[in-house]
Amino acid sequence: MNLGFALFNYFPYGGLERDMLTFARVCHERGHDITIYTGGWQGDKPEDIHIVELTLHTYSNHARANEFAARLQQKRNSKHDAMIGFNKMPGLDVYYAADVCFAAKAFEERNFFYRMTPRYRTYLALEKAVFGCNSKTQILMISKVQIELYQRYYQTPSERLHLLPPGINRERILPSNYNELRSKLRASYGLKDTDLLMLCVGSDFQRKGLDRALRGIAALPEPLRSRVKLWVAGQDKDKPFRSLARTLDIDAQVSFLGARDDIAQLLWAADALVHLAYSENTGTVLLEGMVAGLPVIATDVCGYAHYILDNKMGSVLGGTVTPNQVAQAMAHVLSEKNSVWHERSRLFTAKADIFSMPHHAADLIEQVAARNHTD
Repeated sequence: MNLGFALFNYFPYGGLERDMLTFARVCHERGHDITIYTGGWQGDKPEDIHIVELTLHTYSNHARANEFAARLQQKRNSKHDAMIGFNKMPGLDVYYAADVCFAAKAFEERNFFYRMTPRYRTYLALEKAVFGCNSKTQILMISKVQIELYQRYYQTPSERLHLLPPGINRERILPSNYNELRSKLRASYGLKDTDLLMLCVGSDFQRKGLDRALRGIAALPEPLRSRVKLWVAGQDKDKPFRSLARTLDIDAQVSFLGARDDIAQLLWAADALVHLAYSENTGTVLLEGMVAGLPVIATDVCGYAHYILDNKMGSVLGGTVTPNQVAQAMAHVLSEKNSVWHERSRLFTAKADIFSMPHHAADLIEQVAARNHTD
């Protein structure tokens, strides 16, 4: 079958983008012809998948989203048996819901004046085109909480909502030669045996709660505080956070690594993962940290935070997250022996259904495309 995939922009270090390319590869491996439509592509392009970059002339994010949706309708190949979208827009046969409900944020977190803006009207219309009662789009969901929100605002029929299991990269799993590998990795990264490395992974530093991590380290008691290092892997504007680290007098302990291709190795070299997000649909990195043998400190807004509690793999903070709460969570996970986290990690990895998302998604995409092909 002939399948089209649509994504506003491709950035090689984004979770949504990685999921899109993984789904496309799985479908391609099943023998389907794949075309990816995007408004821009950063990084290497796959040689076995056709990429179509649509030229956009508008500048604001919401205007570009609207223009991309319109251009897609003009350019999409009539031979496509299904169009799979990774951003909200009209005309999709399947939508992968990695983003949170825009209507819920607009009505519950923003004021009246925000709801008078063109940005609000555009994004609400794009979301309604997917989740509205009159839409026929089949929706791949990854968060039970978000299902409830979408149905509250759009009354989306349950038969169009399909909850997927997580889809974690197996390359993150704690390797059998971990002890030997960890020593070599830490030496190559310039870490001392006494250093305690905490890792933050992900772009959009503000939403991911990097400020909370910095304030938590500053609140640690000595001598623990002086042993802790925080490495931040992700691409975003770091100037405000460097300034905050200086204000907290911990700038010598914080390193901004930029976008990285060695995330698995960083996880194996670290002692804990910190993800204190203010908003997060699921938080795939939480599970990546867990299968890599790390305790995880996260907030309860993350859809996957329950895995941490269910498997006793760290701490989950809720409500108003204070620096002292973060510091206590850090001290707790760093005081436990690594062997305890590794054993829990192996048990979790062996029993949890956390790797099969792309194959479940491909199954549904094939079902929709097959129906369209025969109609």
